[in-house]
Amino acid sequence: MANVKKAVFLSVGEKVIVFVIQFVSSVVLARLLSPHEIGIFSIGSLILALSHALRDLGITSYLIQERDLSPARLQTAATIAVIMSWTLALVVLALSGPVSSFYREEGVGEVLRVLAINFFFLPFGSVSMAILKRNMNFDKVVRINLASGTLQSVVSIALCSMGVGFIGLAWGAVAGTLLTVLMTVLMTKREVPMRIEFGEWRHILRTGGRFCGSSLLWEFGLAAPEMIVGKAMSIETAGYLARSLGVVGLAFRSIMEGLTPVLMPFFARSHRDGESVGDQFLKSICYLSALSFPLFACMALAMDSIVLLLYGEKWARIIEPARILCVGSAALTIAVTGAAVVSGTGKSKYTLRFQLVGQPVKIVLLLIGSQYTLDHVAGGIAIGDLIITTYTLLVLRRLLGFDLARVGAALGPSVLVALCAAMSCLAFRLATPNALPFFSVIGCMASSFVGWVVGLMLTRHPAGIEVGAVVRRLVKR
Repeated sequence: MANVKKAVFLSVGEKVIVFVIQFVSSVVLARLLSPHEIGIFSIGSLILALSHALRDLGITSYLIQERDLSPARLQTAATIAVIMSWTLALVVLALSGPVSSFYREEGVGEVLRVLAINFFFLPFGSVSMAILKRNMNFDKVVRINLASGTLQSVVSIALCSMGVGFIGLAWGAVAGTLLTVLMTVLMTKREVPMRIEFGEWRHILRTGGRFCGSSLLWEFGLAAPEMIVGKAMSIETAGYLARSLGVVGLAFRSIMEGLTPVLMPFFARSHRDGESVGDQFLKSICYLSALSFPLFACMALAMDSIVLLLYGEKWARIIEPARILCVGSAALTIAVTGAAVVSGTGKSKYTLRFQLVGQPVKIVLLLIGSQYTLDHVAGGIAIGDLIITTYTLLVLRRLLGFDLARVGAALGPSVLVALCAAMSCLAFRLATPNALPFFSVIGCMASSFVGWVVGLMLTRHPAGIEVGAVVRRLVKR
């Protein structure tokens, strides 16, 4: 348990720092680029994100959860990763022209051609990164991600400030990928032998294929909003949607991207050791929701001040869509944790089922919303996330043998904590209706924190006990 807490601390700490880097970067880039330019890069990068899910073929998840990871299986996984990645790089290069024609925007093809460079290097780092996570060497993962995230932001801002436009974001991403691969390979050069091997390909593709299908559908659900809006409405509207998803997504990723790399290996180890994964899941969502529910509730209340402070008046159109998206993101933190459970326990077919149920519904709602306004599009995304979360809990109830009353008991105190934080934030907003955006955001943060602490104390939330223990240890030092 001590190792798990250390891993969580390292991973979450890293994501907080990366969040700050991305936060500063997004603020600067929003002032350097127009909504139209943001839309171009978003569409191109999201198409590549779908290709990444196909490129991986579920190999990363397979390597983390495989009980018997023999040298032959590891070498076969590395061989398949290289072949698939290089093949897709050539496919992306070939399709960049037709995709540009589809969106009637040459810039989308330019982004695809630059980002395709990543595919030639990624397979050498992806397998090594999976081994680091399997072994829970998150101190190394932290150093890699911090270095690559910093380099990507610096290169992107530098190029965009020189006037190269949206393509600077693509070259920044390439720079970050190259550094990630280099550092990962150097840290695991003795653990991942690079020899051609096909002996275990049936076993790997059978297991990894289910993870791949789930990942592909998940990425499609993330990419579809901007891709659909970019075609059905306009590239500029897609840029507004990208920024509204971005401002909420920064908060979501700062939480989940810090926890998810730890959760799946943790649940996998618990499963291998014969522990109750159901109890671990309920405990995990109890702690997680104590942070995510209050965060998104208060973000929704303060969204107008947040947007005006960060991006300025030209991005005011994203305020209401971002508020709506906060609802779906809060629920989705629970669904992602549930997906980590089924992935970690080797029940890969259920990760695919989660997406087969939720994503088609989300796409239909998006198509309907794109015929109206950006707010309707955001509503479709949020409803789709709620459906995915509900179905995930229903499946886990059957797989892990707990009833929904225990889910309510785990999440109920967090809902009360969120209400306390939101009421405190709302009270501040009502008391200072004319405050400048900077002072409004600072005041909302401070009042929300006070309400959060009060909520933890009133509900005697387990997360409050852990926070108190950490504070006491820091004071003693």
